[in-house]
Parts: sequence; C-alpha cells; structure tokens
Amino acid sequence: MVLNKTLLFIAFGVYTMLFQISCNNQSLNHKQGKSREDTKPANSTKKSSQVLEIITPEPNQIIKSGDQIHVLLEEKESSLKIDSVKLTFEGQSKTYIDFKDYEILLESRNHTTGTKRLVIETYSEGKRTSRISRNIIIGSDIVPQNYSYKVVHVYPHDQNAYTQGLVYEKGFIYEGTGQRGSSSLRKIQAESGELQASLNLPPDIFGEGICIYGDKIIQLTWTSGVGFVYDKNSFKFLNKINYATQGWGITTDSKSLIMSDGSNSLIFLDPNSYTEKSRLEVFDDKGAVHNLNELEFINEIVYANIYTTDKIAMIDPNSGKVLSYIHLDGLLKEEDRHPGLDVLNGIAWDAEGERLFVTGKNWPKLFEIKIFLN
Repeated sequence: MVLNKTLLFIAFGVYTMLFQISCNNQSLNHKQGKSREDTKPANSTKKSSQVLEIITPEPNQIIKSGDQIHVLLEEKESSLKIDSVKLTFEGQSKTYIDFKDYEILLESRNHTTGTKRLVIETYSEGKRTSRISRNIIIGSDIVPQNYSYKVVHVYPHDQNAYTQGLVYEKGFIYEGTGQRGSSSLRKIQAESGELQASLNLPPDIFGEGICIYGDKIIQLTWTSGVGFVYDKNSFKFLNKINYATQGWGITTDSKSLIMSDGSNSLIFLDPNSYTEKSRLEVFDDKGAVHNLNELEFINEIVYANIYTTDKIAMIDPNSGKVLSYIHLDGLLKEEDRHPGLDVLNGIAWDAEGERLFVTGKNWPKLFEIKIFLN
C-alpha cells in the first residue's frame, strides 16, 4: 500500500506539471494576441479580393474640352493576379492585357460637354474580380463672344401676356403665356399686335414654351408633366405628351424637338413619339449654364433666354458649348416699366426676312433687333 501511494503521488505530480505547461502555453498565446485560428499554417490564410483604386481624376473633376484625361490607378494587395483590365468611357471600351501600366490617357475633344462615366473592371482567369467607377465632367474650352444690339423696330405687345414661348411664322407671332388661371395660346399679327386667335388653358395649368412643328403647335406646361399638341390653324386639341421633368422652353431643329427644364440641359425629343432621344449639358468657359428658358433654333444655333437675366446664350447643339452671349441690358426703357413687369423672355426668328424679335413677361413692347459683336 505504501508503494502504491508513492506511485500515485508521483503520477499526480507529473499530471499537474503537464497541465501547468499547457496552461502557460495558452496564456502566452493569448498575451501575444493569438488564438487557435491564428496558429494555423500561414498558407491557409485568406487574402482580400483584387481591387483597383482610382487616384485621378477626382470625383466630378472638370476637364476642359481638348485636355487629356489622366487616369491614374493604384492596385490593392491581393492574392489574385490581374489578367486584364477593361476601361469603359462613354460607351467605348478598351481591354488591357497583362496590365502593368497604371496610367492611362484619354482624349476629351470628341465628347460633348457634361457629366461622363468612367468604369474600370479587373479580370482574373476569365472572371471579373472588381468594378469601380467615377463621374467626370467635360467643360467648355471656348470663351464666349459678347454681342450687343440695335433696335430696328418696336411693335405693340400685350402687357398682360406673361410670355413663356414665342414663334414667328408668315407675318404672325404665336405666343404661349403662363400663370395659373391666365395661361393661353395666342396668334397675333406681328406688326399691329392685333389678336387673331386664342385658346385658354385650364385654370390649374401653368403654360410654358411653344414651338411649331409642321402643321402642329406643341405647348409645354411648367410642373404638370404634360404638354399639349394642337392643330396650328384651328388650335384644335390633338394630343397630350408626357415628360418626367419641368417644362420651360421648346424649339425644333426639324429633326428633333429641343426642350429646356430650367437646368443646364437641353433635352432632345423624337418629334413623332415625343420620347426622349438624348440630353446635352450646356457649359461655358466658367462652368455649367443653368436656368435655360425660352428657346429658338436659328441658323444651326440654339438661342436660350437665361432666366432672371438680360442675356441670351447662343449654344452649339452638337457640343453643348456656349459660343456667344447677347446682352440686352436697357432694352426696355424706364418709362415703359409698370408694377406687373417681369423679366426678359421670348425669342422669335423670321427665317425669310432674317429678323430677330424679343420681348419679356408682361412687357408692353415687342422688339425687332440686330445684333453685333462688341
């Protein structure tokens, strides 16, 4: 029995010593911030997926038209090897195989002004491993010319007409007016100001710009999301059109209807279905040109009233760049002003006689002007 007790005591001591060693090892591992998962072989550790970061251009950076777009990419740590990188800019894609050069130069001169989307995708073993994108802005490289004016003739205009749209055809002015409860479509003898025909819009409708397309007149409304199509000769209602923005001004280049919504965008509509075909953001050399209002298409140029100003922008419809500004300060004399007077708005063009007409909201006069460079 003494021997058995002695052996039992020795066995217990050995067990205690082994247990303490095990505890000490676990304690050491915890002190060093390790866990059982951390002690697994290094080759079983997972690394993050392949990612590229766009360093330049910065988000919404304005690149002047004609300048190169410098795309600088940075690779993040990954266990995946990049086989190829696909770059897509404005619908045009290019794939780089065995991609090593993280600097790419893109051309801007062939693009219209406005916001553009740059998309970078990486591929490994035929599978896409990452996708990143960035918006950049193409600005205008043209410093607009400045035009002044000379008044050629002055004609009467109804000072109660809140002018929103103005069109000239064959001796007549067609006019769309605004304000809820007094919005209308009118046909006026240009030189006498005599009203030939009129149509009142529903009292809850705020009328906006108008244009003539063939034998039809299209009239926009401000916030109702609808426009009206009439027979040009009888003013008979023909159709409604719908749009998901505000209606401000409208004109035509004979291929499309061109619409403004108070932003810096020109919206091109199919003249038969009235669905949107494309958009063009308007810029001058200083940035986006907002508050585009009443529109007129004259000799391949879009003329646009800039709301709340005495300026008309002359816009290249192919590029979105403002080519010139017409400054009409002082057009309406002090003696012609009255309490209900509002801002300059209304441009009409007599293509046969090459005459330019302008007026304003509740102005008592319609002006025929000639413009010239300062």
